This record gives sequence, structure tokens and C-alpha cells, in this order.
Amino acid sequence: MARSPHKDQLNAPMTGAQLDAALIALGFNQSSFARAIGSAPRSVRSWVLGEYVVPTHIAMLVRLMKRANVKPEELPEVSR
Repeated sequence: MARSPHKDQLNAPMTGAQLDAALIALGFNQSSFARAIGSAPRSVRSWVLGEYVVPTHIAMLVRLMKRANVKPEELPEVSR
């Protein structure tokens, strides 16, 4: 059986639905994730809705957070 070229890769493309599911699994809502990464809630919402592609660095960050089982309360809020 051939493996998907992106399976289990941190930098694999991530859909908005995948991002939303990952954030929920981590205990974030879109606003709290935006605060945690120092971004505008509107940006996160546009990724989740598929208006814009989820940036590779955000997909990688979320996957690493899932692997490390990081919870929102464990992160300091980023000042902008």
C-alpha cells in the first residue's frame, strides 16, 4: 500500500475543517487561539472557513501542539 506523501508530515497542508477540529481537541476556540499566537481572530476565522489557506507554519504549530498535548492555559498570551 502506497503512503500518502503528506501523511504524518508536520508541514502537510491543513484544511480549515482540520484546523477547527484540532483547535477544539486542544481546548481552544478561534479567539483564544488567535490571542495565543498574536493574530487577529478574523485571520483564524478566515482559515477555518476556507477563505484563506491555512499557513504552513500555523499547521505545523497546531500539529506540534497536539503531539505535545498543549492546553490553552499552559501558553502565555502574546502581546501585539
